[in-house]
Amino acid sequence: LFRAWRSALNPLPVPAILPIATPMASGIWGRVCASASRHPLAFGIGLSTVKTAGSDYVTQRYVEGRQEIDVRRNLVFFIWGFVYLGGVQYFIFNKVFAQKLFPTAAAFVEKPLRAKLADRAGQLTVLKQVFLDQFVHHPIFFFPMFYQVKELIEGGSVAAGWRKYRKNVVEDCQTLWCIWVPAQMINMSFCPIWARIPFVAVVSSGYTCLISYMRGAHETLDVSMHIGSDEALVAQSVAPT
Repeated sequence: LFRAWRSALNPLPVPAILPIATPMASGIWGRVCASASRHPLAFGIGLSTVKTAGSDYVTQRYVEGRQEIDVRRNLVFFIWGFVYLGGVQYFIFNKVFAQKLFPTAAAFVEKPLRAKLADRAGQLTVLKQVFLDQFVHHPIFFFPMFYQVKELIEGGSVAAGWRKYRKNVVEDCQTLWCIWVPAQMINMSFCPIWARIPFVAVVSSGYTCLISYMRGAHETLDVSMHIGSDEALVAQSVAPT
């Protein structure tokens, strides 16, 4: 019985399967890479959108155990993946970084490892790109925009988005740097320019689940934390009961 079960699961021995599967897989992978390199913006937007909305769905369904998906919350991540992660970051990484600020970046990633290790100027270029991304782009642009988009979809205000950003920015950046400093070192050192956004999309699948879990749900603020005590008393007195 065991032999029959094993033969049913493995009708062909592994050596017989590999010559069939390997060319097929390599052919599909080659076509995907060719398409991505020819249309990096469209490919990056599509992958980022599906990944971001999908990660939030997985978080809601399987991490938080929700029976009903919060569609408005998922819409936040869908729009965020489409507009910012796929579109804006393409402009930053592929145009501003690789073409304007660091025109030698493309040549560095194509070098073999031995040549990379000897290229001090190229290594410094990688460090500059990672620094600008992690310590300028994300704290000053990425997180403020995320909270504004979230408030827009949830029907909040610009002021509320700004307060939530200031409340969470330290913890958000600490989480960000633990994951993305090493990830972007790899990205800026080894990935072709067209593959920067797909690499970010793949790595950020887990990171997006984390952000969805930490910041995806509707967040309320303690009024007394952000306005004077007299104004807080007034706010409490007129609040509906």
